Amino acid sequence: MTGLSAGKKICWLNAIRTAVALILLIPSVVCAASPAQQRTVYATIPWLSSMARFIVGTTVNVQSLTSWTSTGTLRTIRKIPQNPTVIALDPRDSVRYNFKPGRQGLYLLYENLPISDEDRTSIFFDPSILPFLSQRMLIILCELEPENYSFYQRRLAEFQSRLESTLEVGRSLVGNIPMLDLTGSVSPWIRAASEYAVRPPGDLWSAWADGRRTQELALALKEAERRGWWIVIDAWTPPQVRSQVMGVYKNVCIEPPEADHDFFTFLHDIYLRIWSASTGN
Repeated sequence: MTGLSAGKKICWLNAIRTAVALILLIPSVVCAASPAQQRTVYATIPWLSSMARFIVGTTVNVQSLTSWTSTGTLRTIRKIPQNPTVIALDPRDSVRYNFKPGRQGLYLLYENLPISDEDRTSIFFDPSILPFLSQRMLIILCELEPENYSFYQRRLAEFQSRLESTLEVGRSLVGNIPMLDLTGSVSPWIRAASEYAVRPPGDLWSAWADGRRTQELALALKEAERRGWWIVIDAWTPPQVRSQVMGVYKNVCIEPPEADHDFFTFLHDIYLRIWSASTGN
């Protein structure tokens, strides 16, 4: 650029910067396939489909094979096509839907996940575990769509950022609300935001879930009511506990989301439901 004036040099530099910026944007634009070209991926449970959908954006069509009922059980909502691509939590999860480990097109987040049935739902509400689950999901999605690796990495970073920001909002909404936490699955998410969420000890909770030590449950509910605490339950709260709580005036029930829900909207709504009940909004 010998002989160019200072002003023209600046114009050339700005043009080069603009061209480079446009080139860097091209991969993200190319990644968005048309509906006819999109790969369809099925997830065994709604949590997995929501997490995958957040990471892939519009590059892949992600659908859940199941949806939650009002009582927290799963029901199949889609007919499974031949030779599908399926993402499952682990072999125990996949065999429930007749997908044997080692089958072509089956992708597992974990080869072995030795946790109880109850924890298989609650891990998706644990902010200390969600980053590991999302990282596992990223590995699978990049194996399926390696050309979108950079885009998926950025979406994973956004996932973790949204997780932290939603948790911060929750602390501001429910951090000072006293409550008795009798939820079956969402407890880790509630207790991560509230210092005043009281949870019964594990052995007592197991007894209540089995319909034992019911007098102690009745006493706990009366004491919570006397103190003005909100009693929080969810769709996964054991029926024996849920039936007694529904007769208490100040209770909040967290219902399960729809199959194709937005993951962070639902997490935010948990806090919002508790806050709205406590403030009368």
